[in-house]
Amino acid sequence: MFHRLARLQPGLAWPRPGVIAVVLLGLMGTACGAVTGIFDEPIPPPCPSVSILANADRITLFRSGPGRDLIDITAEARIDDFIARCLYDVDEETGVGQVTVELSLGMTAARGAANVDGFTEFRYFITLMKLDKTVLTKNTFTIVAPFEGNRFRLSAYDDPVILTIPIKPPQTGQDFLIYVGFQVTPEQLEYNRLTRQPGT
Repeated sequence: MFHRLARLQPGLAWPRPGVIAVVLLGLMGTACGAVTGIFDEPIPPPCPSVSILANADRITLFRSGPGRDLIDITAEARIDDFIARCLYDVDEETGVGQVTVELSLGMTAARGAANVDGFTEFRYFITLMKLDKTVLTKNTFTIVAPFEGNRFRLSAYDDPVILTIPIKPPQTGQDFLIYVGFQVTPEQLEYNRLTRQPGT
C-alpha cells in the first residue's frame, strides 16, 4: 500500500487520460477544490485528509548521557509543510478502483552544539486510517540532514511517498485519514509537550 518514488522531475508522473487528479498544497490537506470554466468540468471527488500530528511535528535529538541542556542537542527538526496529489482510478460502471496519494513532507533541520558528525538522520511515519481511527497501515521513513561545511540549518522536501487506497462504492478519498509525524520516543514526546509554546 506504500512505496517510495525516486525524486520526481517537473512534468513527470502526470495521470493518464480518464484519471482525475487533485493537488493539495501546503497545509490544505482537508479540502480539495476544483476550478470550473466555460466547459463546466465536473468537480473531482474529495481527497483523503492529511494532518501533521500534534507533538510529533518536531523532534529534538540529544547526545548520549543524561544532559538535556542546549549544549547537549545534536539536532532539531520540524515538519512545517507538505505537498500532496490525489489521483482517482475508478471503473465507471462498478465504481471499484483506487485512490493514489503522492505525499512529500517539507522539513527544516538545525544542527546542535553537540553534533560532531556533520549529519543527522530523522525518522518519520505516515499512517493511513479509516474515519473511525482504525489504522490500516503505518510505515516509517528516514531522511538524512547533511550539514556540510558551516551549514547549521537547512530545509528540504523528502522524496515522494505513494499511498494506494482501494475503494468501492460508496467510498471516496474522504473516507480515509492520513497522519504524519516524527517517530518520537516517549521521552521525546514528553519533551515536546513540556517545551511547546502557547499557540504553536
